[in-house]
Amino acid sequence: MKYYSTNRQAPEVSLSEAVIKGLAPDKGLYMPEKINPLPPSFFDHIQDLTLQEIAFEVAKAFFGDDIPSDDLKQIVYDTLQFDIPLVKVNDHIYSLELYHGPTCAFKDVGARFMARLLSYFVKQHPSTKGNVHVLVATSGDTG
Repeated sequence: MKYYSTNRQAPEVSLSEAVIKGLAPDKGLYMPEKINPLPPSFFDHIQDLTLQEIAFEVAKAFFGDDIPSDDLKQIVYDTLQFDIPLVKVNDHIYSLELYHGPTCAFKDVGARFMARLLSYFVKQHPSTKGNVHVLVATSGDTG
């Protein structure tokens, strides 16, 4: 699958290039050209799935065939080694508590996944020679 820049001024790239580059040359964010819908059976049986199983199915739909299924499963399961409780706020509102990871912050979900995805592709991408520099920032609330 190809990934395009939200600014539409950069060439499309593969998932590995998008993950390794981070931002597109036109300063846009990379998005997949399509996201495969989850089958109705997924939603019919979601209550029977673990957090890791749900995340793996969603990741497969999002990334298509860009990562072999076994490798993607390893990345997802390694990322989500902690509970993310669903807490009832009121009769019609529920909230996922994303602060139960190792750093007690929401970034334990997204940032851990991206770090593992980056590590996976860096090992395979000859131009990185196994090295990559990562610049990070914080809005201050979790820094």
